[in-house]
Amino acid sequence: MFARCLCLASGLVLFSTALFAAAEDDYQAGLKSYRNGDIVGAMTPLRQASLEGHAKAQALLAEILDRTDFDEDAIVLYRKSADQGDLDGMFGLGVMIVSGEGTKKDLPAGRAWILKAAEAGHVLAINAIAQAYLKGELGFTEAERNTPDALTWAKRAADNDYLPAIDALAAAYGSGNAFGVQVDRALSERYQAQANRIRSLDPGKGKKKQRRL
Repeated sequence: MFARCLCLASGLVLFSTALFAAAEDDYQAGLKSYRNGDIVGAMTPLRQASLEGHAKAQALLAEILDRTDFDEDAIVLYRKSADQGDLDGMFGLGVMIVSGEGTKKDLPAGRAWILKAAEAGHVLAINAIAQAYLKGELGFTEAERNTPDALTWAKRAADNDYLPAIDALAAAYGSGNAFGVQVDRALSERYQAQANRIRSLDPGKGKKKQRRL
């Protein structure tokens, strides 16, 4: 009896592994088509992988559906992906809830999903949280915009080369008028240099540098 149960368990593991491999293959095929600009060609393999529970496929298919205004279908897929811990799924779900696409608008719930993705390192989510602090979006109050948390997220976004955060930090350390920081000319100049690099500016001339081919 034990041997029969062991064989059955091993068979289930092998079956699950095969299903995951097939779903991953479908996802990779859909991702390749998507990156090549073939959205229609991406849909079939992504749908198949999504049906098999592939979290990344669900998030990418949700993004496509969201962009084509199939909001109710998109949010279902984002939620399935997010519930599996996929960061793209969390971020996409949060954005849709915040904007009220395909569901009732709910700032606290949407922000919580975006924040969860940001805390796990999702670049777009980090930038979104920083932007929310900078602009008073996602329900952040004026008081919250000048807290250590706001400064932390601005710095994390600056590490992603997110220009609005870099500009805000350069200004804050230049004048001491934001985030509760003291004037620090060295830090201000460092962030300004970072902004100039990203914009490909020559600080001496203020002209855009020629792109090297």
